Amino acid sequence: MSVTSKLNKLAIGLTSAIALASATQAADFTMKIGHVSAVTQPLSTCAEVMKSHVERYSGGRIEVQHYPAGQLGNFRENVEAVQLGTLEMTLTSGGGIANFFGPIQAFDIPYLFANDQVMDKVMADRELTEKLRADVMAATGSVRLMGMTGGVGWRDFFANVPVKTAADLQGVKMRTVESPVSMEFAGALGMNPTPVPWPELYTSLATGVVNGTKNALSDVVDTSLNDYVKYAVADHHTHNLIFWWMSDTWLQSLPADLQGVVVDGFHELTKTCNGLPGALYLEKYEKFVESGGEVHIPTEEEKATFLPGQQPVIDWFVEKYGSEYYDLVQAAVARAEAEIEAERASFTGQ
Repeated sequence: MSVTSKLNKLAIGLTSAIALASATQAADFTMKIGHVSAVTQPLSTCAEVMKSHVERYSGGRIEVQHYPAGQLGNFRENVEAVQLGTLEMTLTSGGGIANFFGPIQAFDIPYLFANDQVMDKVMADRELTEKLRADVMAATGSVRLMGMTGGVGWRDFFANVPVKTAADLQGVKMRTVESPVSMEFAGALGMNPTPVPWPELYTSLATGVVNGTKNALSDVVDTSLNDYVKYAVADHHTHNLIFWWMSDTWLQSLPADLQGVVVDGFHELTKTCNGLPGALYLEKYEKFVESGGEVHIPTEEEKATFLPGQQPVIDWFVEKYGSEYYDLVQAAVARAEAEIEAERASFTGQ
């Protein structure tokens, strides 16, 4: 049994115990969490961790209903439901909420983040988070950013042909999210960008609607996309950054003590989301290889063939949305890199 399955069973078991213990007491509030991630993926486990925490520490006053795997719709439909107040919480990628707040696509500009350490600090950057929270609230009226977490790691290119350099992907029908940044990037490198909703991707690969996808390895393995894409190049163009959204109307309807329980529950979710994917990576990698997959680690020269895809995306973004959010993300990266450098110096005594 995989680590994810064990954690899901544990979380589900705790939730069941709570339900039995609270059978005679109806909940005062209902919190529905809906998202597109499959039950086998880490994000679903993260949601189960929050569900368990909120139900336990609210003493049964909040009932949490979890709807994974697109049961309540795609990214856009879930965000609309949060905006309308018919869904209390959801998650998206940056591209998944771009139709509501376009500047968030600054996080999807390729090759901005050097490594996991930088990414971890950017996700926790208070200045950046508070600015984004305020701007999305102003744009939507009621969609509150809870925070950012890791999802399933770095996005790479997967295809049904061997890939070592950008030239190998020329003309490939590459699945992207419905995000102009992702489409601009793929197009700049000579691919044929094709937006496909996540729940439709497996069928689209099977029928040749697309011939490749830009996703994380865990995404591919957990949903059996490796039935059709056997080749990957680990260019790590963007991080699978996840944004968690909550109905502000619902949150403000809670008494102060239960608001604290929800915030603490999100903290538990964050710890799980930022730690679990890395722990599971080896398992996913082995499954991919055992299924006949090949992961190519590009040399510096090979990776350089992908870098020309960055500047056209930056140019497009700045022309469309101005430089504010690009500059904000760059500033957060600079703060992260400075902190890392100081931490390394302290560790080595230099």
